[in-house]
Amino acid sequence: MTEDPPAHAHGHHDHPAGMHGRAWSRAEAIAALESPDRTASQDPEALWDAAGLRPGETVVDVGAGTGYFAFPAARRVGAAGRVYAVDLSDELADLLQERARARGVPQLTAVQSALDRIPLPDGVADVVLLANVLHDIPVSTLQEAVRLLRPAGRFVNIDWKKRDTPGGPPIAVRLTEEEARDRLARVGLAETRRWEFGPYHYGLLLRRATP
Repeated sequence: MTEDPPAHAHGHHDHPAGMHGRAWSRAEAIAALESPDRTASQDPEALWDAAGLRPGETVVDVGAGTGYFAFPAARRVGAAGRVYAVDLSDELADLLQERARARGVPQLTAVQSALDRIPLPDGVADVVLLANVLHDIPVSTLQEAVRLLRPAGRFVNIDWKKRDTPGGPPIAVRLTEEEARDRLARVGLAETRRWEFGPYHYGLLLRRATP
């Protein structure tokens, strides 16, 4: 895993700084998020298998970074689907859009967000993804992510295990599975499944809690 770059915002973070730091530059994000060993520990196809992602569905990836999970999702949903790759960083939003054009992936749209606003309509998503960012975002961002989820949609949270691992944020800021469940329950989500996501992460699949 590459060495941690300076403070950043959204972007599947493997790093200690919080959302209130500056957004990553594209060079920092590419160095940190596209290390050669990442697929071995965080396989995008395994994630989308676990999420049950299907052709024609709509995904919102909150903290998309350089598109590590977003582009595999776009290939899977196909031309009839849509992927919104959301990031605080204007540089990364530009990079995502450039890559979508260069790779011929018109179903992927980059979206620049704010901490308290993701500029997308209510209930747009079949699947919302937070990968390695739950510990790092304020409740306002989490509420926005939930707002985007359709009533029967799936919410996927990926987090670092709270133990020593190669790379990743300090153990002190990581969330145990119980802490993650609690934080997500406070915004109206209930876990439906938990799984091991590679050697260093866990995955939670959630839906809107029944009133």
